[in-house]
Amino acid sequence: MEYSTSSLINSFEPKQKHTTLFNHQISARIRLATELDIPNLHKLVTQMAEYHGLSQIFTTTEASLYNNLFKSQNPPFHSPTALILEISPNPFPHTTTTTTNFVPIIKNNYNFNTLETLDHELESYRSKIIGHDDVYVAGHVLVYPSYNGFFEKPGLFLDQMFVRKCYRGMKFGKLLFSTVAMQAEKMGMGMVDWLVADWNEETINFYEKMGAHYIPDYRLCKLYGDQLQAFGKKSDYEPRIYRE
Repeated sequence: MEYSTSSLINSFEPKQKHTTLFNHQISARIRLATELDIPNLHKLVTQMAEYHGLSQIFTTTEASLYNNLFKSQNPPFHSPTALILEISPNPFPHTTTTTTNFVPIIKNNYNFNTLETLDHELESYRSKIIGHDDVYVAGHVLVYPSYNGFFEKPGLFLDQMFVRKCYRGMKFGKLLFSTVAMQAEKMGMGMVDWLVADWNEETINFYEKMGAHYIPDYRLCKLYGDQLQAFGKKSDYEPRIYRE
């Protein structure tokens, strides 16, 4: 079965009809995640762990995502917060009213002259939000408050930013990052910081073009799992008394 080239093709359409859903046009929305997004969000963070070769240490569950993201009494961005990237063949309605400190970011009617993508998982990423027909999850970003004693103001730490493979190259990553940066600025914060793998030259170049400062002289350190428990239980360390 052959498909029309230069179209965004989605696998849920009956193949015998040779139909396409987006027809060179796609709309995007970034909104706060809700509890209904947990299944899709878990699939996204699982894919990101696989992409970075971290499946062997991956322990996140749907329950842990719920507990970490939705049990806090703090408002969004003052505790771990997830943003969801959605796509649709139809324009998203604009809204200026919200019960939170975040207004959804909407970019309607992206136009693509030549595009060829087959989304084998489209139906499994259909939005769980009631009334969201023909809306699908394409990516996410996780952020939480950060503080660095070298800077006057606190900021946001961008822990994860992920766009599903079949939707990369469409500037959705830039849209996600810009959303976090705009929110930090809106909240009067002084920075956004994050980590990037040193082998990911394409992503490093992307960040540098945006004006980000790359600091190669520092290494990320983590103490976790059995090592954390073992070290935390040690009792053979006596406090030192320093005398002048």
